[in-house]
Amino acid sequence: MSLIKIGDNKFYTISVSTEKNRAYLKIIGFWRTPEQVPDYINHWVSGVSKLKKGFTLLTDASEMKTHPKEVVKLHEQAQAILLKAGVSKVAEILKDDVAEMQLNAVAKTTQFPKKNFSTAAEAEAWLDL
Repeated sequence: MSLIKIGDNKFYTISVSTEKNRAYLKIIGFWRTPEQVPDYINHWVSGVSKLKKGFTLLTDASEMKTHPKEVVKLHEQAQAILLKAGVSKVAEILKDDVAEMQLNAVAKTTQFPKKNFSTAAEAEAWLDL
């Protein structure tokens, strides 16, 4: 499977697979402010433009630290873009309980169709169903 890299920096990586019609997001560390990730929303707009309605998303948040409110708003914006573009299901890999609670709360607010997993293999297998 070949991945097209959309955005790659020390805070996140966004890639897409057109064969699998899937987006991949890896969230890394602590984002203090939205200004640290100025291209995040544009990267999502660009990424979803390469996918067809009904695409899936695998988010690896295993290295994520909880984010402040302004950054949470950024995740809500990104989820709104993904929902509008037609994401059908989302698998999230989580290791940190506090980050998990935060991401669950964001998903509840945006009605994001996600399920949590502890390994990438389980997450991929569920998305492939």
